[in-house]
Amino acid sequence: MLKPISNILFATNLSKNCAEAFDVVASMAVRYRATIILLHVTEKMPDSIEGRLKGMFGESKWQEISQSHATSARQILIGKRSSSKLIQTALEQFCADSGIDHTECGYVSREVVIRDGEVVHEIIEQATSYNCDLIIMAARQGFLSKHTSIGPTIKSVLRNSRVPVLIVPPVIKE
Repeated sequence: MLKPISNILFATNLSKNCAEAFDVVASMAVRYRATIILLHVTEKMPDSIEGRLKGMFGESKWQEISQSHATSARQILIGKRSSSKLIQTALEQFCADSGIDHTECGYVSREVVIRDGEVVHEIIEQATSYNCDLIIMAARQGFLSKHTSIGPTIKSVLRNSRVPVLIVPPVIKE
């Protein structure tokens, strides 16, 4: 028997490649009527660097800068609307663009999660926490060529994940 896909974790670094990969996420969510969990991880700085920055800016200013970054990431992901409404609108637009009747364009729900920490650890932890059946990540275009490049983050997720990981190549325009 085929295992159903009911929860999809989409790990995004807010790059253009991730925005393009969202089409795949939306398509799969519609097809499987799955929950989408959008995850953005703000990587924690090494303590030595963070300590220096706190010393330069002061504790309260450093907290303000850190909070501002998290708020900025959330606004990029969800704008000023709720995450549920944003993803619902994106999925409805995807269905319309794909010619799928709105009554057949079903999906369950959506979440936006912003975490601080080590990227690979948080992706694996959130996939486990949300009981995800699939992780989707976007590859990037190679630095010196037009070929797809898979960096150390994706490789580590592939090594450590207990669920399938789908890597979406970048859209390369000729």
